[in-house]
Amino acid sequence: MRLDFVEVCGFRGFRDLVRINFGRGFTVITGRNGVGKSTLCDAIEFAITGSIGKYAVEKAAKESLSDYLWWRGEGVPKAHYVTASFVDDDGKLFAITRTRESGADRSADEIHAALCRGPAPDDALRQLTRTSIIRDEWIAALSLDLSETERFDLVRSALGALEGSEAGSRAKEVVTAAEAAHSKDEAAYEAARSRLADRLMQQSETQAALSRSGDVSSALQVIGAAAPDAPPELTARLTAGRNALANGRTRLGRMGEALQRGREIASAHAAYNAPEAVADREAASVAHAAAQSAHQAAQHAISEAEQHLLREEEMDAIAASLSLLVEHGERLGLHDSHCPLCAAHRTSDEFVAGLAAARRRITSLVSGVQFAHEALATAKANARQPSSTFQEAVAAVQAHADELSRLREQEATHADFCNQWEIEPRFIQDLDGLEQAISPERDRLIDLERALLVLEASQAVTRMSSVESNISALRSEIEKLAQAVNRSQNAVTVSREIERSVRRVSAEIIDERLAQISPLLNELYQRLRPHADWRTIDYSIRGDVRRFLSLKVGDGLNPQFVFSSGQRRAAGLAFLLSVHLARAWTPLRSLLLDDPVQHIDDFRALHLVEVLAALRLDGRQIICAVEDSALADLLCRRLVSTATEGGRRVDIGLGPLGTTSVATDLEVYPMPVSVLRGIATA
Repeated sequence: MRLDFVEVCGFRGFRDLVRINFGRGFTVITGRNGVGKSTLCDAIEFAITGSIGKYAVEKAAKESLSDYLWWRGEGVPKAHYVTASFVDDDGKLFAITRTRESGADRSADEIHAALCRGPAPDDALRQLTRTSIIRDEWIAALSLDLSETERFDLVRSALGALEGSEAGSRAKEVVTAAEAAHSKDEAAYEAARSRLADRLMQQSETQAALSRSGDVSSALQVIGAAAPDAPPELTARLTAGRNALANGRTRLGRMGEALQRGREIASAHAAYNAPEAVADREAASVAHAAAQSAHQAAQHAISEAEQHLLREEEMDAIAASLSLLVEHGERLGLHDSHCPLCAAHRTSDEFVAGLAAARRRITSLVSGVQFAHEALATAKANARQPSSTFQEAVAAVQAHADELSRLREQEATHADFCNQWEIEPRFIQDLDGLEQAISPERDRLIDLERALLVLEASQAVTRMSSVESNISALRSEIEKLAQAVNRSQNAVTVSREIERSVRRVSAEIIDERLAQISPLLNELYQRLRPHADWRTIDYSIRGDVRRFLSLKVGDGLNPQFVFSSGQRRAAGLAFLLSVHLARAWTPLRSLLLDDPVQHIDDFRALHLVEVLAALRLDGRQIICAVEDSALADLLCRRLVSTATEGGRRVDIGLGPLGTTSVATDLEVYPMPVSVLRGIATA
């Protein structure tokens, strides 16, 4: 199976539709940096896996790779999709299309079935793209710069699933099952030990109870008196006795509380009825009466002053009206010797004298209002002291009344408390009698508690026998569980040993398979000639659980640290090409190289061309992207083009709007047979 074509639109730097048809033999793609050669490799990887794996960081500055998968420049693409098409030896096509809107038109299982066969590795599609596309940035990163464990994992994945992998999985399952059984046995063993500890504690408590045993008969009588309605069974009697003891303690506590409250109320009564308190209340009552009389007299004086002011204000209003009439009459004057106000016959002197008398009267009326205001102010000032004295007297009387009210409230609360706890009403007033009743109740409860201890001790004999029987049974159970723990521990040890054996066998199988890569690696290394003196490269594998793949040149030297940048890339190309050729789990015979000659001198670049030419003769489809047009011409001459497996030369560049487009797309025809011989004959 080979690549047939790749078609992109609106993908990364390709805004417009671009289709690259691949030659069945080889395709050389050329163009300067930034025109989109690497994007074509990205498009093929994205079509197969749905991602691009060359970026070590997928997120940065709150952005991710997915934000840059599709066109972000000027203009709007007609669509956003990538299509990669494959063709098998029978001419059957298999195409994968991924769009921005709906994703892939093929499921991962369909792609896997078409591009993988036989025992494929885990994450086969990702391994397929990693070993089919040799990128400039991966040449050293996926070879010499890998850690030894990562390098081993890469080679093992390229080889595909190995024989014995199923046995390894089963061995792991056996180990997991054995460990689970061992954990279960250990949990049961610890639970049995915990139960045994509880029984031993019960045994100790029972022995202590037996040491306190006394007269059982008298104890039964005491409990019978405390709980006369208890059933005849000993356990029931003990329960009834315990309940009676608890209730008695509660009642005794409430009786003590009632006694305390009663004493507090009695003390409050004594303080209230003390001669000094009685004298204070009487003095307060007398002071209240005197203050009330003085207050009432002051208020009466204020009332009279207010009434006098009201009358004076009324007279003032009359005086104002009279003043207006007098002024009006004075303006009118006598009319035919008659007063204009009363029409009486008056002389001029009499009229003037009458106006003067009227004004004097008006003046006297006005001056009365002022005197009335002063009298009211004086009455209010005189009433302040009696009012303040009266308020103080009222407060003193109210304080004595509040004290009496609190005392009555305490008495009522005390009576309710005694009624709630069924304390005889006579004890409300008879505190000495209540105190005398508490003492025998306390003694009765002490006797009841002792009786319960005696009966509990009598049950301890039976309980001791039961506890000892349980202890013996638990000891036997613990012995059996200990044997089960030992067996499960042995099973875990054996299963782990089996797993290690399976891993060793798998490692040996891997070593045998890796031996297939060694000749390829050495041949490719010798052809690329990274170093003039060290003509071979060796590998070694070590480790049982974690496997390490080391590469050595010369006298056991690590090429990662002794080679220059160009030498490391040449050695890395040899390693990656050998990994690519060792794959047996995929029908895909396409090798893609993205600018593989970066940092490699012309001498080694020529060697790489010869290696690619050899791979082309082996039937591989070579797709190589380079920047140097001269190198592209050399590749087109050295890579074999036949009638059935032709070659192509594609030049891509940037259009006027910065979008990638195909500048030239030429078919490289096969060279005619015996051309030079015919010329020589002619």
